[in-house]
Amino acid sequence: MSETFRESRFIDFNQGIVKESPKDFRTRIPEPWHLKDKVEIFECRVEVWQLGVAVEVLKEIETHHPPSIWSHAAYGLISVAFSYFEMIGKSINPKSKTKGTANLDFNYGFCDVYEEYRPTTSNYDDKNLPEVKEFRDRARNGMYHLAYTKRGLGIHNDDSIATKDFYIDDSGAAGIPRVYWVNPHRMVRTMVNHFPTLIARLNNPDPNFDVMRKKFKEFFDEFHNPQS
Repeated sequence: MSETFRESRFIDFNQGIVKESPKDFRTRIPEPWHLKDKVEIFECRVEVWQLGVAVEVLKEIETHHPPSIWSHAAYGLISVAFSYFEMIGKSINPKSKTKGTANLDFNYGFCDVYEEYRPTTSNYDDKNLPEVKEFRDRARNGMYHLAYTKRGLGIHNDDSIATKDFYIDDSGAAGIPRVYWVNPHRMVRTMVNHFPTLIARLNNPDPNFDVMRKKFKEFFDEFHNPQS
């Protein structure tokens, strides 16, 4: 795996230095904001407050050894990073809503990052994506609702187990459940490289991305408002 992270307008991922904070960036953009402004504010916010933090946690994990607390920080890294799938899914899922579509939003986002799981049809329901559902339930639901992953999820950074970010192991003896492996080290690097592809689509004037842009504007303008 490459140890060097890509360039960013808003943060130096390699040095862990913020070039411009999201608060400062949005303050200097005059309102009313146009779509381009909103995309840039969103880009800055995600790069600094989510991806940047995840990268720093990852670097601390990889440069420390037991008994350092950083040797036990993989669960924290998953907590920081895993909402990425659901977040981007809010713009990718044409039927996303403020609430009630979290599972489907996650599925859209996960499959956008990991094309190997993408369905051949436009059906992103759990029944059509059972493996994505299992990863979501064990990792996302486990960490967010229980502060600990659910049984059957393995966390590793060992190429002898798998060289993929997400891997399903069915090699156990008869009667032993399959293991759903996640490598958060690889996952974070994949997310960092994936995010510019989402921004590029939002900025692309091609009409094929109009639905996504419409959903993004709804996500940016409305989805963060408290719901009664």
